[in-house]
Amino acid sequence: MPSPLDPAREITLRLEAMTYGGEALGRLGGKAIFVSGGLPGEQVRIAVEDDRTRFARARVIEVIEPSPDRIAPRCPHFGFDSTACGGCHWQHIDYAAQLRFKTAIVREQLQRLGHVLEPPVRDTLPSPAIWHYRNHAQFHLTREGQPGFQAARSHRVVPLEECPVIEPVLEDWLKSNRHSVKRASRASVRSGHSSDRTSGATRFQLKDATLRVSDESFFQVNTSLIEGLIDQVVMKLDPQPHETIVDAYCGVGLFSRFLTARAGRIVGIESSASAVHDFRMNLAGFDQVEVRHGPVEKVLPQLDIPIAAAVFDPPRAGCGARVIEAIVAQRIDRVVYVSCDPATLARDVRQLIDSGYALIEVQPLDLFPHTYHIETITLLRRANRAIL
Repeated sequence: MPSPLDPAREITLRLEAMTYGGEALGRLGGKAIFVSGGLPGEQVRIAVEDDRTRFARARVIEVIEPSPDRIAPRCPHFGFDSTACGGCHWQHIDYAAQLRFKTAIVREQLQRLGHVLEPPVRDTLPSPAIWHYRNHAQFHLTREGQPGFQAARSHRVVPLEECPVIEPVLEDWLKSNRHSVKRASRASVRSGHSSDRTSGATRFQLKDATLRVSDESFFQVNTSLIEGLIDQVVMKLDPQPHETIVDAYCGVGLFSRFLTARAGRIVGIESSASAVHDFRMNLAGFDQVEVRHGPVEKVLPQLDIPIAAAVFDPPRAGCGARVIEAIVAQRIDRVVYVSCDPATLARDVRQLIDSGYALIEVQPLDLFPHTYHIETITLLRRANRAIL
């Protein structure tokens, strides 16, 4: 068993790889050490911050041999000590390297957690905008009412003077409210192409459609890559005019709206009341579309219709066993799984493979530049219908 590490001792370590969670991996005496602020190939001096039996967490205090992928961070609030903002994790990494690391992480998670020997993972698609791309920010507030983000692994709020990843409208709000936000625990601010405060909704113009998004409803945060996400989902689903398509965890109807031109019938499933209301308004002009209000694990098994294909866009927790069982029971031929967590994706992919599905393709997209978060679009087919 690896021996405990003395937190007062500074350790020199060679780092091996990036991990899901944003840290670089090194090893000392058989113990895995996850190091914030490091890059693969670097020799660094670290300070241990959390020592467990099987692993430890540490942060870089000196880079002895830097990686060629290391760059100067753009944001003055970025860093890895207790005073730094925890909103971004990778501003010290060149963007091309961020994309390579994300591809490798998705592949590693599918291999290690999903037990897929050779996962068909494509190169990560870059974000058209890597700065000022976020259309939604959830600011936490200090006791004095200053907006900011929490420090990494802490509830302590770091007040912000600026933020280079949020859209300019949001940064203007941040600068205008640095000292005057009403006393509360947090403030949620969203930008779009228009905003109606009387109805509590924002409208986004995407392709030839305008989508209403209520303040309480989920919507993708990277405006510059939403259309690319839509294109990938529609292409992989490949809906036909005679087919019924299910849009599970459909939200405000982002995918359904752009499936209408090709699918015969679309059934959305959503548990959020505000999102269901938005969906009905956004798809009001399309007779072949309906939405069912309720949890996917309850509504999907009750659908008494032949389902040719379905898109699933669950929260970070993934679909889970009950939804996967419903997919199998409904004999859905084509499954497109939109995931924001490669670990839960790997778990669910394993269950689908064990239930007779073939993994066709995994396409990562970088919806979250300068963070470790990874969006993926995965295509699976029932094995007896798969084209391999």
